[in-house]
Amino acid sequence: MASRKRPLQRKSTLTEKAYEVIKRGILRGDIAEGAFLSEAEVRRKYGVGRTPFREACNRLHHEQLLEVVPRRGYLVSEISFRSVREIFEVRLILESVIAELAAKRALPEEIEELERSAKRWWSSATAKNSYEEVLKANTDFHLRVARMTHNRELVRLVTSILERTARLSYLELRTSKARRTDVGAHHALVLEALRRRDPLAVRKAIVDDLAEGQLDILGTSHWKLDDGWVPGAFLGVGHDPGR
Repeated sequence: MASRKRPLQRKSTLTEKAYEVIKRGILRGDIAEGAFLSEAEVRRKYGVGRTPFREACNRLHHEQLLEVVPRRGYLVSEISFRSVREIFEVRLILESVIAELAAKRALPEEIEELERSAKRWWSSATAKNSYEEVLKANTDFHLRVARMTHNRELVRLVTSILERTARLSYLELRTSKARRTDVGAHHALVLEALRRRDPLAVRKAIVDDLAEGQLDILGTSHWKLDDGWVPGAFLGVGHDPGR
């Protein structure tokens, strides 16, 4: 039985490696937007096999980082202002609900572990001075808050959207002037509100965290379009894009 599992485990490991290296190349901009992936070049550059390459590309297609072009292969998706805005509108709605539930349902030990985990992640990110580490720290933080709801469907939804927005988050970190300091400061406000068990304060801290990141990418003019919509306003939180 064990001998049957080894090839499957090896295949899974190789696919994971291919997925990680290709995704990192897209996030970092080493693989340009709008470019077709050359299977031969990617396999040569990153040392991955044909099957792991194709399975990794299928996974990245599911995360909307790649588009499938019939008879031509995989194209690196381009990011439009509209798609960025739409995704972050979904995050604002989803994570504001998660924030309120987390404030009500989180166990004391979960809040303590969130604080310890955040400190570990930010210590690692600072030491390595790496965008990837900051992105991992941010993702871990938001997932842990989601798990505090004790609602598996909400965790599934936020996991999916965090995977889809990894590229946007990386872009946010590259364009943000404050970078690590801003992200860590927002997380500290979330933690403080969770300790107080204040649902509205947790929601405001989460919304501000997301809205500030989006303002770094799009700017005020793209947030407030013809419909006069401003992030956080429809949630009853309010956000001043000019601050």
